[in-house]
Amino acid sequence: MLTFLDYYEQEIQPQIAALDVFLKSEEPPYDSDTARDLLGISPECWERLLQEEKISFITRGILLQLMKKGDSPLCGMFRRASMLYLPEAYTPEVIAYIFDLPIAAVRAAARHLKGNTFTDAMLPQIFARISLADTRFPF
Repeated sequence: MLTFLDYYEQEIQPQIAALDVFLKSEEPPYDSDTARDLLGISPECWERLLQEEKISFITRGILLQLMKKGDSPLCGMFRRASMLYLPEAYTPEVIAYIFDLPIAAVRAAARHLKGNTFTDAMLPQIFARISLADTRFPF
């Protein structure tokens, strides 16, 4: 059975790592196509965002602004987490919201772990108990 942890480790974490390396190794203004690819934003959405925001070059702040508005799963997770001010502890409801997971599956995983709040380090334990088939994420 594939789990959300499998998806997260194989899709989201590599994107985060690549973005981290990019931001630490590249100087702004950033190449538009590279930034779009790193965020996983569709070309149509990217062009629309650049036009709506009247963006002609991309800095770190602009990149984060675009990330909050992008259409990729990573962008959605970042947008929802930032709306909650990047929480340090997560309830099942917060986990379901940030990671766009079914609340029933998250609550079942939390019951199995006998917890009501979880740290970043504990999220993989929750994710490992959520079948990917129960989510909207393709793999």
